[in-house]
Amino acid sequence: MVDHCSELGNGRQRHGSTSMLGIVPGSIRVARLFGIDINIHFSWILIFFLVVLNLADSFPQQFPQWSNQKGLVVAAITAFLFFGSVLAHELAHSLVARRFQMFVSSITLFLLGGVANLRKEPPSAKAEFFMAAAGPATSVLIGIAGLGVAFLLDPRAAIPNVEAIQAVAGYLGTVNLYLAAFNLIPGFPLDGGRVLRSAIWAISGDRNRATGIAARGGQLVALALGAFVVYELIVLREVSGLWLGLIAYFLYNAATATLQQEKVASAIGGASVGPLMTTDFRSTRPGIMVGEVIRDLVLPMNLRAIPVLSGDRLVGLVAIGDLRKVDQTRWAETPVEAVMTPASELPTVAPEDPLGAALERFGATDLPLLPVIKDGRLVGLLYRESVIGYVRMREMLGLEGRR
Repeated sequence: MVDHCSELGNGRQRHGSTSMLGIVPGSIRVARLFGIDINIHFSWILIFFLVVLNLADSFPQQFPQWSNQKGLVVAAITAFLFFGSVLAHELAHSLVARRFQMFVSSITLFLLGGVANLRKEPPSAKAEFFMAAAGPATSVLIGIAGLGVAFLLDPRAAIPNVEAIQAVAGYLGTVNLYLAAFNLIPGFPLDGGRVLRSAIWAISGDRNRATGIAARGGQLVALALGAFVVYELIVLREVSGLWLGLIAYFLYNAATATLQQEKVASAIGGASVGPLMTTDFRSTRPGIMVGEVIRDLVLPMNLRAIPVLSGDRLVGLVAIGDLRKVDQTRWAETPVEAVMTPASELPTVAPEDPLGAALERFGATDLPLLPVIKDGRLVGLLYRESVIGYVRMREMLGLEGRR
Protein backbone atom coordinates (compact mmCIF):
# COMPACT_ATOMS: atom_id res chain seq x y z
CA MET A 1 0.00 0.00 0.00
CA VAL A 2 1.34 3.42 -0.93
CA ASP A 3 0.98 6.15 1.68
CA HIS A 4 -0.11 9.12 -0.39
CA CYS A 5 -0.89 11.19 2.68
CA SER A 6 2.64 12.51 3.04
CA GLU A 7 2.17 14.18 -0.33
CA LEU A 8 -1.10 15.69 0.84
CA GLY A 9 0.48 16.76 4.08
CA ASN A 10 3.16 18.96 2.57
CA GLY A 11 2.49 19.11 -1.15
CA ARG A 12 2.19 22.24 -3.29
CA GLN A 13 1.27 22.78 -6.87
CA ARG A 14 4.57 23.29 -8.65
CA HIS A 15 5.36 24.48 -12.08
CA GLY A 16 8.97 25.08 -12.69
CA SER A 17 12.61 25.12 -13.65
CA THR A 18 11.97 28.20 -15.70
CA SER A 19 8.65 26.57 -15.91
CA MET A 20 6.17 26.69 -13.05
CA LEU A 21 6.70 25.18 -9.73
CA GLY A 22 5.52 26.66 -6.49
CA ILE A 23 6.77 28.32 -3.35
CA VAL A 24 10.47 28.05 -2.62
CA PRO A 25 11.28 28.47 1.10
CA GLY A 26 14.11 30.83 2.05
CA SER A 27 13.12 33.64 -0.34
CA ILE A 28 12.86 37.40 0.06
CA ARG A 29 10.58 39.76 -1.85
CA VAL A 30 12.42 42.32 -3.98
CA ALA A 31 9.66 43.73 -6.19
CA ARG A 32 6.03 43.46 -7.25
CA LEU A 33 4.97 43.45 -10.91
CA PHE A 34 1.40 43.19 -12.23
CA GLY A 35 0.25 42.38 -8.70
CA ILE A 36 2.71 39.45 -8.46
CA ASP A 37 5.44 39.32 -5.81
CA ILE A 38 8.94 38.88 -7.24
CA ASN A 39 11.15 36.90 -4.84
CA ILE A 40 14.81 35.92 -4.84
CA HIS A 41 15.95 32.70 -3.19
CA PHE A 42 19.33 32.71 -1.48
CA SER A 43 20.58 30.09 -3.96
CA TRP A 44 20.09 32.64 -6.77
CA ILE A 45 23.01 34.63 -5.38
CA LEU A 46 25.28 31.62 -5.94
CA ILE A 47 24.22 31.01 -9.54
CA PHE A 48 24.33 34.75 -10.31
CA PHE A 49 27.97 35.00 -9.25
CA LEU A 50 28.83 31.78 -11.11
CA VAL A 51 27.33 33.23 -14.31
CA VAL A 52 29.21 36.52 -13.79
CA LEU A 53 32.53 34.73 -13.21
CA ASN A 54 32.03 32.49 -16.24
CA LEU A 55 31.22 35.45 -18.50
CA ALA A 56 34.02 37.56 -17.03
CA ASP A 57 36.39 34.78 -18.05
CA SER A 58 34.96 34.26 -21.56
CA PHE A 59 34.43 37.87 -22.69
CA PRO A 60 38.15 38.86 -22.50
CA GLN A 61 38.97 35.79 -24.62
CA GLN A 62 36.56 37.00 -27.30
CA PHE A 63 37.67 40.63 -26.92
CA PRO A 64 41.33 40.66 -25.81
CA GLN A 65 41.41 44.45 -26.11
CA TRP A 66 39.01 44.73 -23.14
CA SER A 67 40.37 45.39 -19.69
CA ASN A 68 39.53 42.95 -16.90
CA GLN A 69 37.39 45.63 -15.28
CA LYS A 70 35.33 46.15 -18.44
CA GLY A 71 34.90 42.40 -18.88
CA LEU A 72 33.61 42.10 -15.31
CA VAL A 73 31.17 45.00 -15.70
CA VAL A 74 29.78 43.68 -18.99
CA ALA A 75 29.50 40.19 -17.44
CA ALA A 76 27.49 41.55 -14.50
CA ILE A 77 25.15 43.48 -16.81
CA THR A 78 24.69 40.38 -18.98
CA ALA A 79 23.90 38.22 -15.94
CA PHE A 80 21.26 40.70 -14.73
CA LEU A 81 19.67 40.82 -18.18
CA PHE A 82 19.75 37.02 -18.42
CA PHE A 83 17.83 36.65 -15.16
CA GLY A 84 15.57 39.42 -16.37
CA SER A 85 14.73 37.22 -19.37
CA VAL A 86 14.03 34.30 -17.01
CA LEU A 87 11.68 36.61 -15.11
CA ALA A 88 10.00 37.58 -18.39
CA HIS A 89 9.55 33.86 -19.15
CA GLU A 90 7.81 33.37 -15.79
CA LEU A 91 5.72 36.52 -16.12
CA ALA A 92 4.43 35.25 -19.46
CA HIS A 93 3.28 32.05 -17.78
CA SER A 94 1.71 34.00 -14.93
CA LEU A 95 -0.15 36.58 -16.99
CA VAL A 96 -1.64 33.92 -19.27
CA ALA A 97 -2.59 31.88 -16.18
CA ARG A 98 -4.46 34.90 -14.80
CA ARG A 99 -6.25 35.25 -18.14
CA PHE A 100 -7.70 31.79 -17.44
CA GLN A 101 -8.69 32.66 -13.84
CA MET A 102 -5.68 30.98 -12.19
CA PHE A 103 -4.18 33.05 -9.39
CA VAL A 104 -0.38 33.43 -9.30
CA SER A 105 0.82 35.06 -6.08
CA SER A 106 4.59 35.11 -6.60
CA ILE A 107 7.55 34.36 -8.84
CA THR A 108 10.85 33.23 -7.33
CA LEU A 109 14.28 33.23 -8.98
CA PHE A 110 16.38 30.39 -7.57
CA LEU A 111 19.25 28.03 -8.33
CA LEU A 112 17.67 26.31 -11.33
CA GLY A 113 15.84 29.24 -12.89
CA GLY A 114 12.40 30.58 -12.10
CA VAL A 115 9.37 29.38 -10.15
CA ALA A 116 5.80 30.67 -10.29
CA ASN A 117 3.45 29.92 -7.41
CA LEU A 118 0.33 28.67 -9.17
CA ARG A 119 -2.58 28.31 -6.75
CA LYS A 120 -4.46 25.66 -8.73
CA GLU A 121 -4.18 23.41 -11.73
CA PRO A 122 -5.42 24.65 -15.15
CA PRO A 123 -9.20 24.30 -15.58
CA SER A 124 -8.96 23.02 -19.16
CA ALA A 125 -6.57 21.59 -21.73
CA LYS A 126 -6.75 24.87 -23.63
CA ALA A 127 -5.71 26.86 -20.56
CA GLU A 128 -2.85 24.45 -19.89
CA PHE A 129 -1.57 24.69 -23.47
CA PHE A 130 -1.54 28.47 -23.70
CA MET A 131 -0.11 28.91 -20.20
CA ALA A 132 2.70 26.42 -20.81
CA ALA A 133 3.52 27.69 -24.30
CA ALA A 134 3.69 31.34 -23.21
CA GLY A 135 7.04 30.95 -21.43
CA PRO A 136 9.04 29.32 -24.26
CA ALA A 137 7.38 31.66 -26.79
CA THR A 138 8.65 34.63 -24.78
CA SER A 139 12.14 33.11 -24.60
CA VAL A 140 12.12 32.56 -28.37
CA LEU A 141 11.12 36.17 -29.00
CA ILE A 142 13.87 37.44 -26.70
CA GLY A 143 16.32 35.07 -28.39
CA ILE A 144 15.43 36.24 -31.90
CA ALA A 145 15.59 39.88 -30.81
CA GLY A 146 19.00 39.38 -29.19
CA LEU A 147 20.53 37.58 -32.14
CA GLY A 148 18.98 40.15 -34.49
CA VAL A 149 20.62 43.03 -32.61
CA ALA A 150 23.95 41.20 -32.54
CA PHE A 151 23.76 40.49 -36.27
CA LEU A 152 22.70 43.98 -37.34
CA LEU A 153 25.20 45.89 -35.23
CA ASP A 154 28.43 46.83 -36.99
CA PRO A 155 31.40 46.66 -34.58
CA ARG A 156 32.89 49.60 -36.47
CA ALA A 157 29.80 51.77 -36.01
CA ALA A 158 30.22 55.03 -34.12
CA ILE A 159 28.16 53.79 -31.18
CA PRO A 160 29.60 53.89 -27.64
CA ASN A 161 30.51 50.39 -26.41
CA VAL A 162 29.12 48.80 -29.57
CA GLU A 163 31.21 45.64 -29.00
CA ALA A 164 29.82 45.23 -25.51
CA ILE A 165 26.24 45.72 -26.75
CA GLN A 166 26.82 43.14 -29.49
CA ALA A 167 28.34 40.65 -27.03
CA VAL A 168 25.49 41.02 -24.54
CA ALA A 169 22.81 40.77 -27.24
CA GLY A 170 24.44 37.71 -28.80
CA TYR A 171 24.70 35.93 -25.46
CA LEU A 172 21.11 36.71 -24.46
CA GLY A 173 19.84 35.63 -27.88
CA THR A 174 21.66 32.30 -27.79
CA VAL A 175 20.93 31.42 -24.17
CA ASN A 176 17.21 32.24 -24.49
CA LEU A 177 16.85 29.95 -27.51
CA TYR A 178 18.57 27.19 -25.53
CA LEU A 179 16.26 27.96 -22.61
CA ALA A 180 13.17 27.64 -24.81
CA ALA A 181 14.44 24.40 -26.37
CA PHE A 182 15.19 22.82 -22.99
CA ASN A 183 11.80 23.79 -21.55
CA LEU A 184 10.03 22.26 -24.55
CA ILE A 185 11.42 18.79 -23.76
CA PRO A 186 8.24 16.69 -23.31
CA GLY A 187 8.76 15.79 -19.67
CA PHE A 188 6.42 17.02 -16.95
CA PRO A 189 6.66 19.48 -15.18
CA LEU A 190 8.74 21.21 -17.87
CA ASP A 191 6.73 23.36 -20.25
CA GLY A 192 7.00 20.74 -22.98
CA GLY A 193 5.58 18.17 -20.57
CA ARG A 194 2.65 20.46 -19.85
CA VAL A 195 2.06 20.97 -23.56
CA LEU A 196 2.11 17.18 -23.95
CA ARG A 197 -0.36 16.80 -21.08
CA SER A 198 -2.68 19.38 -22.61
CA ALA A 199 -2.66 17.52 -25.94
CA ILE A 200 -3.40 14.12 -24.34
CA TRP A 201 -6.01 15.74 -22.09
CA ALA A 202 -7.74 17.36 -25.07
CA ILE A 203 -7.77 14.10 -27.05
CA SER A 204 -8.74 11.70 -24.26
CA GLY A 205 -10.77 14.04 -22.05
CA ASP A 206 -9.04 12.47 -19.02
CA ARG A 207 -6.71 14.83 -17.16
CA ASN A 208 -5.52 12.17 -14.70
CA ARG A 209 -4.47 9.86 -17.50
CA ALA A 210 -2.76 12.73 -19.32
CA THR A 211 -0.91 13.71 -16.14
CA GLY A 212 0.29 10.16 -15.57
CA ILE A 213 1.68 9.87 -19.10
CA ALA A 214 3.35 13.29 -19.00
CA ALA A 215 4.82 12.71 -15.52
CA ARG A 216 6.27 9.34 -16.54
CA GLY A 217 7.71 11.15 -19.54
CA GLY A 218 9.35 13.53 -17.07
CA GLN A 219 10.85 10.60 -15.19
CA LEU A 220 12.21 9.12 -18.42
CA VAL A 221 13.73 12.44 -19.46
CA ALA A 222 15.36 12.77 -16.02
CA LEU A 223 16.77 9.24 -16.24
CA ALA A 224 18.13 9.94 -19.73
CA LEU A 225 19.82 13.12 -18.49
CA GLY A 226 21.22 11.22 -15.52
CA ALA A 227 22.61 8.49 -17.80
CA PHE A 228 24.30 11.12 -19.95
CA VAL A 229 25.89 12.69 -16.86
CA VAL A 230 27.20 9.28 -15.77
CA TYR A 231 28.62 8.72 -19.28
CA GLU A 232 30.38 12.10 -19.16
CA LEU A 233 31.85 11.39 -15.73
CA ILE A 234 33.01 7.81 -16.33
CA VAL A 235 33.83 7.68 -20.05
CA LEU A 236 34.68 11.26 -20.95
CA ARG A 237 35.94 12.18 -17.46
CA GLU A 238 34.16 15.50 -17.68
CA VAL A 239 32.65 17.17 -14.61
CA SER A 240 30.85 19.91 -16.52
CA GLY A 241 27.73 17.74 -16.67
CA LEU A 242 27.18 17.81 -12.90
CA TRP A 243 24.88 20.79 -13.36
CA LEU A 244 22.78 18.72 -15.75
CA GLY A 245 22.71 16.00 -13.10
CA LEU A 246 21.22 18.44 -10.59
CA ILE A 247 18.53 19.37 -13.10
CA ALA A 248 17.82 15.65 -13.71
CA TYR A 249 17.44 15.05 -9.96
CA PHE A 250 15.09 18.00 -9.63
CA LEU A 251 13.02 16.94 -12.64
CA TYR A 252 12.69 13.32 -11.48
CA ASN A 253 11.53 14.36 -8.00
CA ALA A 254 9.01 16.83 -9.42
CA ALA A 255 7.58 14.25 -11.84
CA THR A 256 7.38 11.65 -9.07
CA ALA A 257 5.59 14.09 -6.76
CA THR A 258 3.08 14.79 -9.52
CA LEU A 259 2.34 11.07 -9.86
CA GLN A 260 1.83 10.83 -6.10
CA GLN A 261 -0.61 13.73 -6.18
CA GLU A 262 -2.61 12.06 -8.91
CA LYS A 263 -2.72 8.85 -6.84
CA VAL A 264 -4.13 10.85 -3.96
CA ALA A 265 -6.76 12.32 -6.29
CA SER A 266 -7.65 8.80 -7.42
CA ALA A 267 -7.83 7.57 -3.82
CA ILE A 268 -10.47 10.09 -2.75
CA GLY A 269 -13.15 8.61 -4.97
CA GLY A 270 -16.17 10.78 -5.72
CA ALA A 271 -16.35 12.40 -2.29
CA SER A 272 -17.38 16.01 -1.78
CA VAL A 273 -16.33 18.51 0.87
CA GLY A 274 -19.61 18.59 2.82
CA PRO A 275 -19.44 15.23 4.63
CA LEU A 276 -15.86 15.81 5.74
CA MET A 277 -16.15 19.39 6.97
CA THR A 278 -16.81 20.24 10.60
CA THR A 279 -19.53 22.68 11.59
CA ASP A 280 -18.44 22.75 15.24
CA PHE A 281 -15.65 25.31 15.31
CA ARG A 282 -14.41 28.26 17.36
CA SER A 283 -14.02 31.74 15.91
CA THR A 284 -13.13 35.26 16.95
CA ARG A 285 -14.21 38.68 15.77
CA PRO A 286 -12.46 41.86 14.61
CA GLY A 287 -11.26 44.08 17.45
CA ILE A 288 -10.25 41.20 19.72
CA MET A 289 -6.63 41.49 20.84
CA VAL A 290 -4.02 38.87 19.99
CA GLY A 291 -3.38 38.16 23.67
CA GLU A 292 -7.04 37.30 24.24
CA VAL A 293 -7.10 34.95 21.25
CA ILE A 294 -4.01 33.14 22.52
CA ARG A 295 -5.33 32.94 26.10
CA ASP A 296 -8.90 31.86 25.33
CA LEU A 297 -8.57 29.83 22.12
CA VAL A 298 -5.08 28.85 21.04
CA LEU A 299 -3.66 27.54 24.34
CA PRO A 300 -6.68 25.81 25.95
CA MET A 301 -8.05 24.33 22.70
CA ASN A 302 -4.79 23.72 20.83
CA LEU A 303 -6.10 25.58 17.76
CA ARG A 304 -3.63 26.30 14.95
CA ALA A 305 -5.91 28.50 12.84
CA ILE A 306 -8.97 30.49 13.85
CA PRO A 307 -11.52 32.14 11.52
CA VAL A 308 -12.27 35.81 12.15
CA LEU A 309 -15.98 36.50 11.62
CA SER A 310 -18.19 39.54 11.38
CA GLY A 311 -21.57 37.98 12.03
CA ASP A 312 -21.44 34.85 9.86
CA ARG A 313 -19.25 36.51 7.21
CA LEU A 314 -15.62 35.45 7.01
CA VAL A 315 -13.28 38.41 7.45
CA GLY A 316 -10.01 36.52 7.66
CA LEU A 317 -8.06 33.69 9.26
CA VAL A 318 -5.42 33.99 11.95
CA ALA A 319 -2.88 31.17 12.22
CA ILE A 320 -0.04 30.38 14.62
CA GLY A 321 2.45 31.81 12.16
CA ASP A 322 0.55 35.12 12.17
CA LEU A 323 0.49 35.28 15.96
CA ARG A 324 4.20 34.56 16.24
CA LYS A 325 4.94 37.74 14.28
CA VAL A 326 3.67 39.83 17.20
CA ASP A 327 6.07 40.53 20.05
CA GLN A 328 4.69 39.27 23.35
CA THR A 329 4.85 42.78 24.84
CA ARG A 330 2.34 43.92 22.18
CA TRP A 331 -0.18 41.10 22.52
CA ALA A 332 -2.54 43.21 24.62
CA GLU A 333 -2.61 46.09 22.13
CA THR A 334 -2.57 44.35 18.73
CA PRO A 335 -6.00 43.55 17.22
CA VAL A 336 -6.36 40.25 15.45
CA GLU A 337 -7.19 41.89 12.11
CA ALA A 338 -3.72 43.46 12.07
CA VAL A 339 -2.06 40.06 11.67
CA MET A 340 -4.71 37.83 10.06
CA THR A 341 -4.79 36.75 6.43
CA PRO A 342 -7.73 38.61 4.80
CA ALA A 343 -10.57 36.50 3.43
CA SER A 344 -9.83 37.77 -0.09
CA GLU A 345 -6.43 36.04 0.02
CA LEU A 346 -7.65 32.72 1.45
CA PRO A 347 -8.33 29.58 -0.59
CA THR A 348 -11.88 28.43 0.14
CA VAL A 349 -14.25 25.64 -0.88
CA ALA A 350 -17.99 25.10 -0.97
CA PRO A 351 -19.79 22.10 0.62
CA GLU A 352 -20.68 20.68 -2.81
CA ASP A 353 -17.15 21.00 -4.21
CA PRO A 354 -15.42 17.70 -5.02
CA LEU A 355 -12.65 16.73 -2.62
CA GLY A 356 -10.24 16.99 -5.55
CA ALA A 357 -10.80 20.75 -5.60
CA ALA A 358 -9.95 20.88 -1.90
CA LEU A 359 -6.75 18.93 -2.61
CA GLU A 360 -5.70 21.57 -5.14
CA ARG A 361 -6.31 24.35 -2.65
CA PHE A 362 -4.48 22.54 0.15
CA GLY A 363 -1.61 22.15 -2.29
CA ALA A 364 -1.35 25.94 -2.55
CA THR A 365 -1.18 26.73 1.17
CA ASP A 366 0.44 25.69 4.44
CA LEU A 367 -2.77 26.35 6.36
CA PRO A 368 -4.16 23.36 8.29
CA LEU A 369 -7.72 24.07 7.15
CA LEU A 370 -9.89 25.54 4.42
CA PRO A 371 -12.93 27.73 5.15
CA VAL A 372 -16.13 26.27 3.67
CA ILE A 373 -18.32 29.04 2.24
CA LYS A 374 -21.96 28.84 1.11
CA ASP A 375 -24.02 31.86 0.01
CA GLY A 376 -21.31 34.16 1.36
CA ARG A 377 -21.44 32.61 4.85
CA LEU A 378 -18.89 30.48 6.66
CA VAL A 379 -20.68 27.16 7.20
CA GLY A 380 -17.77 24.96 8.22
CA LEU A 381 -14.07 24.17 8.18
CA LEU A 382 -12.32 21.41 6.24
CA TYR A 383 -9.21 20.22 8.07
CA ARG A 384 -6.23 18.77 6.23
CA GLU A 385 -6.15 15.91 8.77
CA SER A 386 -9.73 15.00 7.87
CA VAL A 387 -8.79 14.56 4.21
CA ILE A 388 -5.67 12.57 5.16
CA GLY A 389 -7.77 10.30 7.39
CA TYR A 390 -10.30 9.78 4.60
CA VAL A 391 -7.60 8.84 2.09
CA ARG A 392 -5.97 6.40 4.52
CA MET A 393 -9.27 4.76 5.36
CA ARG A 394 -10.05 4.21 1.66
CA GLU A 395 -6.61 2.64 1.24
CA MET A 396 -7.11 0.36 4.24
CA LEU A 397 -10.43 -0.77 2.80
CA GLY A 398 -8.90 -1.34 -0.64
CA LEU A 399 -10.99 1.35 -2.28
CA GLU A 400 -8.16 3.17 -4.09
CA GLY A 401 -9.22 4.36 -7.51
CA ARG A 402 -12.82 3.15 -7.15
CA ARG A 403 -15.66 5.56 -7.66
